[in-house]
This record gives sequence, structure tokens and C-alpha cells, in this order.
Amino acid sequence: MTKVFIPGKLFLAGEYAITYPGNTAIVAATTTGLSVEIAPSTTKSSANSNTLPKQWHFQINHTENQYTDDWRYVRAAIKIIHDYVKIDATNNQLSEVMITITSNLSGPFGKIGLGSSAAVVVGVVEAFNDFFQLNLSSLTRFKLASLAHLHVQQNGSLGDIAAITYGGVIAYQSPDLSEFTQTDMGWLNPTIINKPWPKLAITSLPWPKDWQLLLGATHESADTKSAIKNINLAQEFLSESQYIVQNIINTIITGNYVNFSKGLRDNQLLLTHNLPAGYITPKLAILLESLKNVAGKISGAGFGDNGFAVFNGNVDHLIHFWQLHQIDTQVIVISPQKEVSYE
Repeated sequence: MTKVFIPGKLFLAGEYAITYPGNTAIVAATTTGLSVEIAPSTTKSSANSNTLPKQWHFQINHTENQYTDDWRYVRAAIKIIHDYVKIDATNNQLSEVMITITSNLSGPFGKIGLGSSAAVVVGVVEAFNDFFQLNLSSLTRFKLASLAHLHVQQNGSLGDIAAITYGGVIAYQSPDLSEFTQTDMGWLNPTIINKPWPKLAITSLPWPKDWQLLLGATHESADTKSAIKNINLAQEFLSESQYIVQNIINTIITGNYVNFSKGLRDNQLLLTHNLPAGYITPKLAILLESLKNVAGKISGAGFGDNGFAVFNGNVDHLIHFWQLHQIDTQVIVISPQKEVSYE
């Protein structure tokens, strides 16, 4: 039997720009996540989760080619792992399994915006890698999970996949996949895995030990796919985002909290001035207003979900204020780093 713990993720800076290849974001992996357990099965394969009402029964060599049900992310991850193993003769063949997914990425009022779908695809890839002793590199696991997620969601930067795969806090530069022609398999094309992905860069950052993260979850569900679908950002926005994010990376490396706080504020202002009014919901407006003397901003796509604060002192007053305004708080612990860098 294999059991793996998979982190959640929190975008800290560079949102929206990161959806354009070659741009950079800063993403943290969180110890609030999920676990994936795999045990051998003597009959058909099955999958169950504490967040879904129905089990899924399937055959490992014959997963149905449809990705619209509750199990679509798991289905896509298993399909691409299976097909990748098949073309790589050095790896073992897959056998029937029982999969159990236990998630802590939902609170009593719903999802808390830490990337549950990304964690699921990474979790399935990691668990299969361990259980079948596939010895896949971190980069290969990242690519497998990325293509499974991209196939289902059809867009996104894959920064959440990178953070969850590599752990810690990363600077992530998004790849340009435009040269890869999609077949009738869509993005579930295992031949893409072993090819270089232009512009991709993943670098671990040394997060200062005395900086802590506080999540503010609004429980206003954000649909990232819809949020980014009709937004076109000018080159000026992308250049400014790159400049700001690089400055924030430098403040993390040097541990300069004052300049880090200013960098987050600059990034937030850039996003606020370039995105539709709905980007800042009433609760997120309250959250931003409360960050006068504390580093922080909206995390991810906005239009709901969450914001965060980074503090190096007492923030009881901030916790109390957010809770008064129905913003759930959770101190976030950063998940351990797994890799040094990939560039």
C-alpha cells in the first residue's frame, strides 16, 4: 500500500501575467492539502473520496474517454500515466488498484481556495509513481499532472501544479506549449512529456523563517476558468508585472519585509487597475482595506476565493477583524521544499 500527502497552493504574486508564457509568479505550497492512498485490487479498480458522494469503478487499461464527471481530474491523470508508462518500456505495467482521496481543502462552508483540482492530479501522479515504483523525476511528474489538468480545465498557468509538485515557495515561469499540436487525445498526449517545454522555469525560494502566512477565505467561489477567459492584458501590464515580481523575489531572498510589503502592494494596485470591477468582491475589498500595516493581497484570480497576509509579529487584531466580517482565517504553514530548481 502507498499513501502520499499532497500540499495545497497559494499564489502570492504575478497572477494573470502568469497565464501568458514566459511570465513569472510566486506560489507557495501549503501543508493544508490532501492524501492519496493506493492499495492493490484483485478485481476492478475503484476510487473514492471524502468530498464526493459516489465511488468510481474502472479498469486501469480502459478508462473511458470523457472528462466531465466528478472524477474527471482523476480520470485524466490515470489516462496519461497509463499511456506514458506504455510508451516507456523501462517502466512497469499498471495493475488494478483501490484509490482513496482524503481532502482537507474544504472547510465547513465550502472550498478554501487552495487548489483542490491541482492537488488531486498531482496526488494521483505521485501515488502511482510510488506504488508502481516508476521512478519518475519531479519534472516528469509535473508535466504529467500539468497535461491532465490542462486537458480538463483547458486553460491555466500550471503554476499551482508546479508549487504542489516541488513544495516550498517557488518562482515559476510559465511554459509556451504552442508548438505542441493537439491530437484527438487533446492534451493527454504522452509524447509531449519528454520534450523540452520552452520558457518553463521553476526555482525554489528561501522563505524567511519568521514570516508567517495568514489565509483569509471569503467562501465566495471563484471560477478561474471563466475569470481569465475574456481578459486580454496589454504588454505594458505584463512588463510591469515582471518588474514587480522580480523585486518581490529579491525581497524574499534578502528577507526585507518592508520592501516585500511594498512589492505586494504594487502588484495588487497593478491588478486592481487592469481587471474588471468584479475582481474585488465586497469581502475582498474589506480584506484589502485591513492590510494597512501588514503585507498581503488577493491571492489567485480574485472574483472571490481568498486573500492573505504575511506577518512577522502578532496579528490577533487582523484575525479578529476578518472574522467579524465573515472572512475565515487560517494560519498557513508552508510545505517543505522537495527540489532545488529546474530551469
